[in-house]
Amino acid sequence: MISMNINEIRASFTAIKATIQSKDERTDIRILHKSYSLQDTEPVDRCCFLRHLLRFYLATVFNHCKASSPLVSRKVSSIANAFLSIKKELRLCNEVSMCHCGEDVKHKCGQILSQYEKMDVASASLKALGELDILLDWMDKAD
Repeated sequence: MISMNINEIRASFTAIKATIQSKDERTDIRILHKSYSLQDTEPVDRCCFLRHLLRFYLATVFNHCKASSPLVSRKVSSIANAFLSIKKELRLCNEVSMCHCGEDVKHKCGQILSQYEKMDVASASLKALGELDILLDWMDKAD
């Protein structure tokens, strides 16, 4: 289920990637660092970390994303809907297997939020949206 959604998300993101990234003026900050990637998370914590990342994008990034065109708006909506589907699957997984959420996950999520909060909301949302390819790569490798 997650793999199928990643391909759909990647296709939607690819259609708007150049537009989104060209508007990102804050090249001095990264929200998603390799040092706290999904691959560097203990396997037992990955479900929890991914749920937190999806929640962050759904509640924070997409809610503050200002679409520059109808195409961008449609693609962001499509990505958000795919994230909701994945999040629902992870919630079911959590209910069955009780996903573990260790201190490392809390620390990584705190680092991501800290980077996001260094910018104004519009710039931060644009930055996080432009870094979706990083998140998708993490999800591909962790799947």
